[in-house]
Amino acid sequence: MKKTKRYFILFLSLVMLLSTVNVFAVRHKERDIALNGIIVNDHIVYSDVYPYIKNSRTYVPIRFIAEELGYDVKWDGANKKVTMTSDGTTVELTIGSNKMMVNGKAVLLDAPAEIRDDRTFVPLRAIAEAFGEKVDYSSDYRAVYIGDNPKYNAFYKVVYYYEKKETVISEYTINIATYKMDVNGNVTRFGSIKELVNVVYDDFYDYGVSGVSKYGVTTYKTQYIQPKEEVKYVKAPKTNVAKEKQLKDAYYVVSTDDILVGSWYGPGGYNDYDNGVTYPTDRYTYITSLGNGRYKLTNRVILGSDKNSEYFTEQYGYYDKNKNALVVEKSHSTYGEKGYFEGMNSESLAGEYYLENSYTKLSWKKVGSSYYMDKY
Repeated sequence: MKKTKRYFILFLSLVMLLSTVNVFAVRHKERDIALNGIIVNDHIVYSDVYPYIKNSRTYVPIRFIAEELGYDVKWDGANKKVTMTSDGTTVELTIGSNKMMVNGKAVLLDAPAEIRDDRTFVPLRAIAEAFGEKVDYSSDYRAVYIGDNPKYNAFYKVVYYYEKKETVISEYTINIATYKMDVNGNVTRFGSIKELVNVVYDDFYDYGVSGVSKYGVTTYKTQYIQPKEEVKYVKAPKTNVAKEKQLKDAYYVVSTDDILVGSWYGPGGYNDYDNGVTYPTDRYTYITSLGNGRYKLTNRVILGSDKNSEYFTEQYGYYDKNKNALVVEKSHSTYGEKGYFEGMNSESLAGEYYLENSYTKLSWKKVGSSYYMDKY
């Protein structure tokens, strides 16, 4: 199973009373929810069903756990079986059984899957670890972090899964460690995690009823570019990248039949605003699929005048079929700074890359941009 570093946060907690700006707003009952949060893929994920504790185990709905980890989920009601697929890996889970099949091989869970509120629930730690993910629990925040290097004190966008509506993502971010919400640069601090989460939860409830959000949400894109049951590696495309620029070291990503997956290169510039200078750079972007039309970008910037000076950033994005573009969020992490870039606090911006030249070129912000990357 191909793994990438993933981060996931699911905030599920009690909902307090809150009025919103639309006429459909209602007062919500207080909910008894086992966790304040879980973390994956640099997002905070809510659901309209809640985890619960049974026999000292926390059960969560399998759907958003699997989808946030990059799996396509299908339900077979006749056989009471869930089938999850991703990058050539097939996982099967049957209700009442503590045996999960991964590509035909049995993996034992510490408790069986079960049905509640017409949803399939699984033990959180068991299913995450069965998927090959690390799990961390914070007693300070009553939150769970799935992935490497747990980080609770950070701002995350909110993803919300409805039962019979499209999944949506917030246009704002929240931080449970500081109880803050950032809406277009306007930061509000709440009295507690509970108060913050209740405000967010109520807003998504009202959005589900009226289609209006007080703080701003949009559809969470989940289209596949080319739906496939297995990954097929393909010959590298004919490229405009000069041979000496075609780095194929340990970071290189081989092209697949997914038109975005692979290694990309483009000339760039690094702005030193303090000194009013722009230095030429070589930019490499390695794109891997997270499933459901979502992608992880690992960006590598190398100083043109000093190949020992480089840094890396990571960001997430999704393919927008209508725009024929890769829409990316602002980078969530920077690492590997060496030489000139040490201590520079570099980052990658949010924006859109438009596909051109038979899907072998990505142009920044508009078709025909002078800032671009070619696949190699």
